[in-house]
Amino acid sequence: MKLSIDSSVMTSYKRLPYKAWYALAEFVDNSTQNFFDNREVLEEAIAEDGDPGMFVSIVYERDKGLLRIRDNALGMDETDLERALKVGVPPPNPNGRSRYGLGLKMAACWFGDEWSITTKKLGSTTEFTVTVEVEKAAAEDGTVTVTRVEGVPAEQHYTRLEIRKMNGKLHGRTLKKTKDFIGSMYRLDIDRGDLSILWDHKPLEPSLDLDFLKDPLGNPYRKEFSFQVGDREASGWIGVLGHGSRAKAGFGVIHQGRMIKTWPEAWKPTEIFGQDGGSNDLVNQRVVGELILDQFGISHTKDDIQWVGDEEDDFQDKLKEVIEDYLQVARKPYKDQAKPAIALTHAVEELNRELNSGEMKDLVENPLPTPEQIDADDRALLEETDQTSPSMTTVLPFNGVNYEVLVFLDSTKTSHEPYVVSDTTADNRIVVIINMLHPHVQSSVGSSETEILNYLRHCTYDALAEWRATRQQAQLDGGTVKRIKDQFLRLGLQINVS
Repeated sequence: MKLSIDSSVMTSYKRLPYKAWYALAEFVDNSTQNFFDNREVLEEAIAEDGDPGMFVSIVYERDKGLLRIRDNALGMDETDLERALKVGVPPPNPNGRSRYGLGLKMAACWFGDEWSITTKKLGSTTEFTVTVEVEKAAAEDGTVTVTRVEGVPAEQHYTRLEIRKMNGKLHGRTLKKTKDFIGSMYRLDIDRGDLSILWDHKPLEPSLDLDFLKDPLGNPYRKEFSFQVGDREASGWIGVLGHGSRAKAGFGVIHQGRMIKTWPEAWKPTEIFGQDGGSNDLVNQRVVGELILDQFGISHTKDDIQWVGDEEDDFQDKLKEVIEDYLQVARKPYKDQAKPAIALTHAVEELNRELNSGEMKDLVENPLPTPEQIDADDRALLEETDQTSPSMTTVLPFNGVNYEVLVFLDSTKTSHEPYVVSDTTADNRIVVIINMLHPHVQSSVGSSETEILNYLRHCTYDALAEWRATRQQAQLDGGTVKRIKDQFLRLGLQINVS
């Protein structure tokens, strides 16, 4: 066989700007993609082998300068192996993790000056071993030696890669980071039960242990999203950390089910995090998430997204737009975050006290006035109200008719009279009278702009929801009224966002 590779390129692979974990991931990518492409037949074979599932075993013998990677995927026959030795020839599935036909050769040459592949395909009875001495293969135009072992049981399936004469040894912090990153990069496979990665015969057990900030209702600040950049779809999730950490902040980037950017070297796009690497503000300590970018290109070393033209700028702008509400939350100091939670706790306690009071039980059991009595009372209240100077006016078009809406803030009513009275019987007029002396206003609303605004909203939208419901159907239905009011109550946020 021959390595289809230019000799000068082959010897230069050792100078690629790889990090050890990305180079090692090339081998795991090949193993996992082989498993996914042949999943049905492999799951049956693996079960018959007695193995719990797909595995990749990594053994590093520092003293010997030896790195061994073994898997129980389908394995390769002669045709598969010959294709694997050709540089730049895409695999049968070019849209998976093995994309360019480069990774195996580049990473192996980067790690060491001598490497070998031993493989046996399920169903075949021949084991192949190819040994590559990089300098010699380069001098001899890529020629390498292949040995065959016949009569191997057909049910066996494996690939083993051994790298010797390593260009640099893994030790200390580099070794620990390599193990941590490899586990993190394949966390999704491991969590789904699709893969076990063994390092020196011990399984890697990565976890994404994140403590999210909670809103006043106790729900974590974490949400999913999706959007388009041109004809490509992006999706993912964002969260706000309850305890800030620069090492935990940033976005993990997922491509074809594996992390190409992960913590503590997650992606921090400048449009959101500021300067490269992020500054030391609250956003850089608290904003976290994952981005799924399967439809975008990826670099040949599979450690970054390969953006085209203005794609990255467009992506960052769109991402910032869809997560802006969470960025606002992240920018608030913790002491400010706690205030609404404390206020909500007190409010729940007070409402619970009211609901369990004897007065509430009496109120529920009191006989209701008849619709005729209510209508007569409302008529009397409307007639005694000065309707010459409304506080607010607008016109709402509905079914070809322009309805004039008149809202009156009435301070002449007593505290015993209803909080709001409305007249929606006219053909083109809606009158809303809000009782500003109602005890709820006097004791609960307070004097802040937000409290008053919310009270006026509820009163006005109660009346408009009833009007809208009665114009749509003959019988007034409580569910319809609430649904219409819900839409009205969202107006303020929609207007502010736009």
